[in-house]
Amino acid sequence: MAFVALKRAAARREVIANPLAGENNRKKPPQLPKNMKSRLKGLPVHLALAILFTVAALFRLPAADAPDASAAKPAIFVCGDSTARNSAIGKNGQPMVGWGTPIAEFFDPAKVTVKNVGHAGKSSFTYYTGDWPRVLPQINAGDFVLLVFGINDGTTPPGLGDETVMKNGQPVHTYGWYMAQMATDAQSKGAHVYLLTVTTRDIWSNPKVKFADATPLGPLPDGYDPKQDTIERGTGGGRFTQWTKDLGQKLHLPVLDLTNLCADKYEAMGREAVSQLYSDHNHTYMAGAELVASSIVSGLKAFPDSPFIPLLSDKGQAVQAADPKYVSENPAPAK
Repeated sequence: MAFVALKRAAARREVIANPLAGENNRKKPPQLPKNMKSRLKGLPVHLALAILFTVAALFRLPAADAPDASAAKPAIFVCGDSTARNSAIGKNGQPMVGWGTPIAEFFDPAKVTVKNVGHAGKSSFTYYTGDWPRVLPQINAGDFVLLVFGINDGTTPPGLGDETVMKNGQPVHTYGWYMAQMATDAQSKGAHVYLLTVTTRDIWSNPKVKFADATPLGPLPDGYDPKQDTIERGTGGGRFTQWTKDLGQKLHLPVLDLTNLCADKYEAMGREAVSQLYSDHNHTYMAGAELVASSIVSGLKAFPDSPFIPLLSDKGQAVQAADPKYVSENPAPAK
């Protein structure tokens, strides 16, 4: 009798918990040990019911109280342009790839999720007004935001100030203003923001040769020395790289000098080797994206007490940390 009463009570609890459940999707009551009925035979009904309810509750606890592992897992948001996310076809017929795609392989998916929310063709201004309203709600406390723009910001008002210019009847802010807004928005949600200076482009110069990006204009002259080839170090004559560093100091945000980290690697590799990684002066093939992604991981590892190191996969752990000269913590002054 007590056993029947328990089954009926469990069924009633299920209906209360899920009043819309039909017969086909209604959960079954907990399965008790087969010999439980015989063990309770002869006990007073109220005592038998108490024992059965306690056992039933214990059987239900693991499923009801199991923690949601995905809820505690942080995410890394890659916010950038086509140098971070790209799906176009390059001039050799192979896909162009942004570094935000292969960088996921450097992190352990059991510990962190990499969300590449980059968007080709975006400037700090157009990303903030177009993409950011959709990205920001996805960011949670404990997440990481990698913020890098500047390739497409040639028409964005320059500098870091609060001044605006009117375009199409609307006020447009400076590059630094949009970068600061996105950074502080993410911080207000408890995220960790890292600024990356603009990615290095495949644009070269030499005192004795004129190049179209990386291709010599005409035959190479006598006395040409490839060791004198130098690569561009940031758009706008390097101004966007410097503005990003200045913004990091202003907001006390960590900055990775991706521009010079890659530029130093590229000059050591040589112009011809680097050009094989690019479809044009902006966009990389997979091998180029892998190199940039690896460089970013090496830079993230270079920060003192880097929070990224515990999140790395075996592939990421194998990457050597970059020289600390490429990173700036920019801590807030002690109070």
